[in-house]
Amino acid sequence: MSLMRLLFVNYEFPPVGGGAAYASTATARELVAMGHQIDFLTAATSGGQSDEEIDGVHVLRVRCHRRSVHDIGLLGALSFVAFAAPRLRALVKHNRYDAIHYYFGLPTGLLSLVPGAHRRLPYIISLRGSDVPGYTANLRQYHRLMMPFTRRIWRGAHRVIANSQNLQRLAAASLPGLRIDVILNGAAVPEPTGVEPQTRSGGRILTVSRLIERKGLDTLIRALACSRDRTLSLDIAGEGPEGPALHRLATSCAVADRVRFHGFVDRAQLASLYAHADLFALVSRAESCSMAMLEAMTAGLPIVATKVGGNVELIQQQVNGLLVESENVAALENALSTLAADPERRRRFGIANREQVALRHGWRSVAQRYEAVFKEMARTPAALATAARLGMLQRRGVDP
Repeated sequence: MSLMRLLFVNYEFPPVGGGAAYASTATARELVAMGHQIDFLTAATSGGQSDEEIDGVHVLRVRCHRRSVHDIGLLGALSFVAFAAPRLRALVKHNRYDAIHYYFGLPTGLLSLVPGAHRRLPYIISLRGSDVPGYTANLRQYHRLMMPFTRRIWRGAHRVIANSQNLQRLAAASLPGLRIDVILNGAAVPEPTGVEPQTRSGGRILTVSRLIERKGLDTLIRALACSRDRTLSLDIAGEGPEGPALHRLATSCAVADRVRFHGFVDRAQLASLYAHADLFALVSRAESCSMAMLEAMTAGLPIVATKVGGNVELIQQQVNGLLVESENVAALENALSTLAADPERRRRFGIANREQVALRHGWRSVAQRYEAVFKEMARTPAALATAARLGMLQRRGVDP
């Protein structure tokens, strides 16, 4: 087997960011375990400014201005591109990479357009959701402005990869005729740290999410308030700009005593939340392929989810969960109450979820699919010629 040296680029890296941070890191870690060498260019965070090696992955950090752990903002995204560009050029100058993997077409993929030797290397783009036009309404103007760049980035890629079939279809509408592959996310749940689960009553609902409007957490709180079952409670893990409004909503709906806002939680705390939960809810208004839901499935939790995006690719009605229409508070309340009151159905759904993840969503199988793409890229005549030219220039000490 020919081993490769790959450069991953993502402005998110755990604990900063959302699902893409954990997906890119897990894929890189698996590729290292398979024998490949991975450098990971990402944004620095408070308390994590230095380069380091994590599980065999060489993590290389540059400055970046973020609003918060889960919110980078437009200026923050552009700052990452500005600070990452010279580091990217230096890395390619001194290392012989086989390919570059950009997570997010925007903003990360903009680096593929910046002048430098890295533009001669083949690259892939992993689409994650917010970087696809039409995914969220509040980014409509931004994507309209950036469409010429989006098309150049996607067309220049050796392969564009979406993390769900729904996202693939949405992306195809922006660039008809372009090949877009699908590689779903994987899942892994950290081991609990000696905390034994409580006796399950059926009524403890868990959601893990950034507190943003797209995640629909307001409908989840309203559904809890509408339920006649006063034993239902809700754990919300995550932080974001909608936090204060959600706290006020829980108070105004008279359920503040049954809604626990945990804020940002580390992996050990998250494992404990999964272990204590009776069911998992994901009520997004738009979703690509939820890492949190995959982790809940791995933990053996039954699922209640909205019938949007990649959710319908993971959840089959009455097989491993219940699907409801987005914004339908009454239907959501009925699904939550029904599942909470039916321990046998929860057990059956949980078993089905564990089996599905084991068969289809292990991180090793995800990494193997990416590995096949990288090897295909390395065999193309253009990639071989570029690698030979860069290697020759590097040996001569010439700046590519």
